[in-house]
Amino acid sequence: MLTGMPRNFRTKVGVLLAANMALLAGFHLLRGGGGYDSLYGWIGNLTMVVPTVACFACAWLGGPRRAAAIWLGLAMLSQTAGNVLVSVWVQYQADPPVPSPADLSYFGLYVCVTAAIICLVRRDHGSFPRALWLDGALGAAGAATVLAAALSPVLAATQGDLATVLVGATYTTADLLLVAMIGGLLAVRGLRGGSMWLWIAGGLALFCAADVAYALQVNAGTYEVGTSLFLWWTSGVTCVAFAIWQPHRPFEIESGRSQAILVVPMLATLSAVTVLVISAFGQLPAAVVALATFTLLLAAARTFVSFRHVQRLSDARRQAVTDELTGLGNRRFLFEHGAERLGSVDPADRLALILIDLDNFKEINDTFGHHAGDELLRETARRLAARMVDPDLLVRLGSDEFALLIALGPAEGREVAARILDRLMQPLVIDGARVRITASAGVAEHDDASVSIADLLRRADVAMYAAKDAHSRVELFRPRLDEANRTRLETIQDLDGALVHRQFVLHYQPKIDVETGAIFGAEALVRWAHPTRGLLYPDAFLPVVEQSGLMNAVTRLVLESAVMQLAGWREAGLDISVAVNLSASDLLDESLAERIEGLLAEHGVPATALELEITESVIMIDPKRAREVLEALRALGLRIAVDDYGTGYCALAYLRDLPVDELKIDRSFIATVTTDRRSAAIVRSTIELAHALGLKVVAEGIEHEQALDALAAFGCDYAQGYHFSRPVAAEDFTAWIQARVAAAAPPLLAP
Repeated sequence: MLTGMPRNFRTKVGVLLAANMALLAGFHLLRGGGGYDSLYGWIGNLTMVVPTVACFACAWLGGPRRAAAIWLGLAMLSQTAGNVLVSVWVQYQADPPVPSPADLSYFGLYVCVTAAIICLVRRDHGSFPRALWLDGALGAAGAATVLAAALSPVLAATQGDLATVLVGATYTTADLLLVAMIGGLLAVRGLRGGSMWLWIAGGLALFCAADVAYALQVNAGTYEVGTSLFLWWTSGVTCVAFAIWQPHRPFEIESGRSQAILVVPMLATLSAVTVLVISAFGQLPAAVVALATFTLLLAAARTFVSFRHVQRLSDARRQAVTDELTGLGNRRFLFEHGAERLGSVDPADRLALILIDLDNFKEINDTFGHHAGDELLRETARRLAARMVDPDLLVRLGSDEFALLIALGPAEGREVAARILDRLMQPLVIDGARVRITASAGVAEHDDASVSIADLLRRADVAMYAAKDAHSRVELFRPRLDEANRTRLETIQDLDGALVHRQFVLHYQPKIDVETGAIFGAEALVRWAHPTRGLLYPDAFLPVVEQSGLMNAVTRLVLESAVMQLAGWREAGLDISVAVNLSASDLLDESLAERIEGLLAEHGVPATALELEITESVIMIDPKRAREVLEALRALGLRIAVDDYGTGYCALAYLRDLPVDELKIDRSFIATVTTDRRSAAIVRSTIELAHALGLKVVAEGIEHEQALDALAAFGCDYAQGYHFSRPVAAEDFTAWIQARVAAAAPPLLAP
């Protein structure tokens, strides 16, 4: 209300009310002395008309304060009517009766003002929290206690007839209520509660002060009609009338409250204590002692509520810096306490922030369920906590990432991180299955006092992703990694566009029959034809693809391209097979077999022409799920190969139980098969084992004729490597085959 009214309009109302009071004050000064003056009395009565009209005018304009303005207008009318009755009575009779009709009018003012304040509080505040209600009640009780103590002579008076005593007690009680409302308003609103409430509090304070002075003078027998008290009463109601015209100011319980509001409850409590101390040495009415006691009880209740509030804030604060699942600190905890740790570090100490990210956590979580993933995270937290000593910090940043801020001592950051990862690698039983936790770690050493905890975390994050990309478990941050990190971020941003515009292409490398030299098939290797960075190899983008959750989308594109190429080659008379690599997330896709079956049927390609390659690490993540998916693929007629055999942790039992057709021995063994006796022994024994299990063997990484001869002597079935051809585009691969045919090379073998 009144927010849209021109400011000068409100100013005019204020000027009118001020001029009205100036007129009454001027007459009071001119008349001088005490005693009743008829002219002064009637001028005072006329000055009450202006605040009365101001209140009803505000109500007539409407708005949310309309009801309060009406009640205040009625209060002014009651006061004016009482003044008129007193003026008439005093003018024609010496002593008005007690009680008189004027007393009833004056009592009406208290009722109407109370109703107006209730309307304003309900309109401006609505519902309060418990603490705010207690503040208001405490301020009200304290103010009432102080006034009751000041009026103790009146409260203790028992002289006079019953009517006089009752009227005096009623006025006193009404004044106590008004003062209580003032104290409550100040306790709730404070001095910044808005100009309206300050004017109301000030006006009621003036009015009650005049009432107190009147009561004390009457009790002492010194009261005279026509004194300055009449000016006080009129000034009080004028301030209240002016208050209703003040602009509305929204009240915000939390942000709007300041520490100044606490002054009123504190003063109320102090006043109650003072009154009780005085009552111990002097006689005070029982009502005053009761009010003081009630005020202290409210103060005790407010203290209890404050204690509970502080306790809840403490709990909220603790929860805000604690990870609910593991009980460790969270990211906020790291930033707050990590900054303190860096600030207090001794120059001789060496600190490092180690960021640890679990490998393949998503697959474990999807396989065994979220409850198993939660247990894995809790167990990881327990194992990491066993390594920590005060004042080291351990937090869970989120998902499967943990951060440690530790003192290195004489060891290097890489060594410390490697030992921590070794502790994590101990097998864990989840839902009856043994799962081995593997992780990657990035280390950022604190080598500069100007480096913040945020800088260390960023550097450790860069190093951790470098460790994932290089499959090196642990990497120490070096400035050169920043460039690699920028490249990784750019790669992530470009992935969606690469999928939409089909920028992923396939290059093919032939697989040769070792005994006959004929072409057995080809392996499809994905490349990214990046529009600005050129042709990218898998190690430049596949780790990012996996981390971004887009591997399934890339695999779908690769399978579609491979099957379409197979169909094209078959139409051209080239009857060869193509092998496609699957990732861990692909093998957890239950719809994979159905999708491949539909793709083969759409392009008219037999299932025997497509081979799928999986790594040992994929099998180890979830052997049960892997077996189910592989059996579904095998049922279609597809061949399954275990890629990079010898570099993982694949148990022989899995080779016995899983439906696989081939083993591909990793190139790291083939590269030294002619120079290292142990490598040769491993390759030869692997070939013999595979043949005993009914599996074919493919040797990867053949780069010279001597290695091919050695593999032929070991009985290897197929070979693949640069010795025959690098991976090339489909057109170049077709031309390479045609060139072999033209050179009278051995004929192509059917898959």
